[in-house]
Parts: sequence; C-alpha cells; structure tokens
Amino acid sequence: MHLSDLQNRKIAILGYGIEGRAVADFLDRRGVKYAVLDKKDGEDYLKGLSDYEIIFRSAGIRADLPEIKKAVAGGARLTSQIKFFMENCPAQIIGVTGTKGKGTTAKLIYEILKRAGKSVYLAGNIGIAAIGMLDELKADDMVVLELSSFQLQDMQTSPHIAVVLMVVPEHLDYHTDAAEYAAAKSAITKFQTSRDFAVINFDSEIAMDIGRQGSAKKLYVQTVSANGLAEASPFEAYKPDGFLKIKDGVFAEQAHGQIFTVDNGDLKFFCNVSDLPLRGFHNVQNAGAAIAVANILGINTQVILEAAREYKGLEHRLEFVCERQGVKFYNDSIGTTPESALAAMHSFSEPMIAILGGFDKKGDYEGLAREASKIKNLKAVILIGQTGPQLKKLFAASGYDGAIKEGAAGMKEIFAQIGKIAQKGDVVLLSPATSSFDMFKDYKDRGEQFKKMAMEF
Repeated sequence: MHLSDLQNRKIAILGYGIEGRAVADFLDRRGVKYAVLDKKDGEDYLKGLSDYEIIFRSAGIRADLPEIKKAVAGGARLTSQIKFFMENCPAQIIGVTGTKGKGTTAKLIYEILKRAGKSVYLAGNIGIAAIGMLDELKADDMVVLELSSFQLQDMQTSPHIAVVLMVVPEHLDYHTDAAEYAAAKSAITKFQTSRDFAVINFDSEIAMDIGRQGSAKKLYVQTVSANGLAEASPFEAYKPDGFLKIKDGVFAEQAHGQIFTVDNGDLKFFCNVSDLPLRGFHNVQNAGAAIAVANILGINTQVILEAAREYKGLEHRLEFVCERQGVKFYNDSIGTTPESALAAMHSFSEPMIAILGGFDKKGDYEGLAREASKIKNLKAVILIGQTGPQLKKLFAASGYDGAIKEGAAGMKEIFAQIGKIAQKGDVVLLSPATSSFDMFKDYKDRGEQFKKMAMEF
C-alpha cells in the first residue's frame, strides 16, 4: 500500500494508543479523513468495521479477529503503521527482533551509526511510531526498528538487515501457541533477498529456524562458556574442530572474556567483554549482534568500541538505580519471562535478593524455580502478585535453601520485606519473570515505583 492509495478512501484506525495517534497525525497532515475505533468506546467498537476500505491495525489488536477477517473478506485492505512505513520508507531499514534484548540492541546499533556520522533514526516497539518519520526520510538515511511479534505478524516486507536475537516462547496470552509466536517473528527474514543480510543468534534454536527463511546472507552470533578451557588459547581451542561453529559473524567466549569477529572461519580479536559496560553475558549476545551489523555496514572498529563503551543501556533493562546503605538496586522490570529473569540473576556474583512474580502469563515457572535455586548467591526471593503462591510452592519443592518471602500487596510492602533481610554488599534485583497487570499499570509503572522506593531506602 502506498501514499496515493489513501486518497478518497474510508479509513479506520483500530486502537488509539501510541501507534493509532501517530497514524492519525500522519493522515491529518495530508488532509485525509478517518474514523477512530477504540475499545475505550465500548466492547462493540468493531461493529461496522466492514464499512471501511482501509484499516490501520494497532499492534496489540490481533489481525484474525472475526470482525477484521469479515472486513478483509469483503474487500477491506488491512495494514498497520509499521507495515505501511516499511512499504513506503525510502531509507535503509535495520530491523531487530527477539524475545528480550530488542530495545538494548536496537539502541546500541543506533548509537554506533550515529557515532559513525550516519544520518540514522530509531523507532518501532521502543516507543516511537515510525510512520511519523516518513515525511523527512531520504534514500541515504538509515532507520533502526525494534520489531515485536505483534508488529511482525502480518508483515509482507523484510528489512535490509534483519537481526534475530534469542527467541523463546512468550506472549502466549496473545499468540495461540509457541509456533504462532515464532511464525510471527519469521516475517523479519521471510521476504529478504540475496541483496539483504540477516544476523542470527546461533545459540537459539528458534532464532536459527527463523534465520533459515529468506535468501539473505547469514551472519551468526555464537557464545560459549568454554568450561575447562580457561588455560587454553582461544585461537587453539576454538578452531578448526573446537567450539567455533560459525563461518561468519561474531564469537564470544566467557572463559577468557573475549569477543572475536569471524570472517570465512577466521577469528580476529575484537575486544574484551570487560570493555562493554552492560552487565550479563546475555548482553554480550546483544552487543555481538550490534557489532555484526556495524561490520556489515563497514563501520570502523574504533568507532564501534567508542560507542559501545559509552552506551548506558535503556530504562527498566537491568538498570542500575542507586546504592543505599551499601545495598545496590537494579531495575529489570522489562524482564517478563522466566528466561530473561534467570539471565538477569546470572549477571551478579554479589549476595542477591530477587523480586519475582506478577500476572500469570503461563510461563515455565517450574523451570524458573528449579534453575534459580541453583544460583548460589541468591540469598532470598520475594514472590509477588498472582503467581506468588505458585512460585512459593515451586521454590520450596526445588529445595531452595534461601529465604522465601511472599504476600506483598504493593511496592511499599515489598520494600518492608527488603528492609528486614538486606545487608551491606547485597544486590536487590527486580526482574519479575512475568507481566505486571495484576499489581501495576504496566512494566514501566512497576519499574518507576521500584526506583522511587529504592531512592528512599
């Protein structure tokens, strides 16, 4: 669908959040009339949808709702602000998806390109609607998009450079199953041609499946712990028949804390893991993807390193809040899966108090309790929200020998419990492993309340 298709059409905007308002502003600038259909106007807000010729769907509204399917069957054209943007954008697009780390990686790519002097824009699921940029973009610009499964679900265009980070089943309260979730993500590579590039997380089976689609040149990000090889030189241990399994991309190993670029199987030292300011080996994977993209675009190594060293990460993503009375507080409210919470917990060696729980998204909570119980420095868990009682039983059954606190009704009660068990040298980590809607407006509200209470601790 192109700009000319919008003239003299009956247009509906479904949903009036960030995306819907951005579409409305875009149409207003062109004098194009439209109607807004939003759930706040009543449960029957989709009634009469078949009367419209073009429908802009907000990402949180499923494309297969009966009313939408009926409208499309009757001849309506279904799009979204991000889909319309990608079909009309004159600039080169770099798209980033994955279960977690999308925003961190997209912003790091953006910072690297900006440092390199490129005319670059950042938009997408990060909270900036891309359609608002269409009027100012030129062919020699670059756009970095963070893309969620909701946004990719009915996409029929892939970016020039696709980045697929670690993918594990999520949003199963929205998607019918894990297969549908993965299929939605697959649009990021599905329509790529031989002129395009894809950077794939080698350690993720689902990401690798997504990477097999499309015809792009593939680069991979592989990480290994390399246990038992601490005395060996990486160059000796990893090739030709060692741990190195990729031909092109970025390789990172934990034993020596080193990151390498890989070109046709040849390793070249890039930097030490300690050169990167972000905590957690999962963030090494994210940085590796950004490095791979920068290499595709021919960015100078020193420029990449300078941007990476100065990068501070994003709010609510393993964000250092403050240190009070010798206790350090970290806000990872975006950690809404068991996998992301475990990755956050593995980022610390200090005695740790973890705040877990919330709205039940049907995640692998048994696996969360089992694996978290193995973390030796996890001195206590504070279990909150709808999943709190379930997690309490699972932690007890897993043999966890730390303190288990449960039942806090809000952030004040959570911090009252922290005050009873926290000691100088401890880390307090909010990484709930699930959604926030049973206790807070959203993950941002949860994170903001945590930060406010931490500053007052």
